[in-house]
Amino acid sequence: PVGEAKARAIWAVNCGGDGHRGVDGVLYNADTSDAGVASDHGVHHVPILARVHPQDRIIYQTERYSFENFGYKIPVHKNGEYVLTLKFSEVYFGSANQKVFDIWLNKQPVIVGLDIFSKVGYGTAHDEYVQFKIKDNSLLIGDYKLNFNGELEVEFIKTQYDNPKVNAIVLYEGTIKDVPQLPPLEKPSEDEVIQDDVIHEEESAEEVAERNRVIQEKQKAAAAHKKVSRPKKANPYEDNGPQYWPILISIGIFLPTVILLYNKQRSA
Repeated sequence: PVGEAKARAIWAVNCGGDGHRGVDGVLYNADTSDAGVASDHGVHHVPILARVHPQDRIIYQTERYSFENFGYKIPVHKNGEYVLTLKFSEVYFGSANQKVFDIWLNKQPVIVGLDIFSKVGYGTAHDEYVQFKIKDNSLLIGDYKLNFNGELEVEFIKTQYDNPKVNAIVLYEGTIKDVPQLPPLEKPSEDEVIQDDVIHEEESAEEVAERNRVIQEKQKAAAAHKKVSRPKKANPYEDNGPQYWPILISIGIFLPTVILLYNKQRSA
């Protein structure tokens, strides 16, 4: 993180993972949600994440995703200024427009069309910041004023592009200038190797079963499109001379006999 954190973290969770103490002192709770799927895919396949202190890689390697909308509820009982930091990293897709989703805060869209890979690429930490205020019974997000009952709900909204996800969430009391932020994104040099030393573990039984299922489906689809084998049609131009030889011989014998009889009849 850049600079010293002046804002106070009042709530944090390591989505899809265990509890963790961040390099900036933030205590992330273990994720106890049962929504969607808790995944540690990044732990095994992206051991070296860019743009983050080694101690905090784990909060960008574990994640929670879902095949439908999902979210977290955060209690907030005090007036003031707040910053919701949402942490992400793309550890699966290798191109843009593969995973795109929206984020709502108390049913109000605050981030639309988030494409992590498009923002920072593969295996790189990325944070999104949502600033808001709580005043009496109102939630103030930019120009929007919403009724507030003491509970903040952040939702990750599915679109047509794969599934929504999040790696970690931190709620700070303070302003954006007081919140620790990731260092600027650096472009790799030409001779720098990125993510070439990825650790590939042996496939699990579930991964093997899924791979076999996909192969079988492709084989069935291919078989359904194969042409049915049928007897070859006779070629009318094919040389079938031998089968006509008996007929030709009969004609050769019959014609001279007819001519001979005809000549005898004329002579008589």
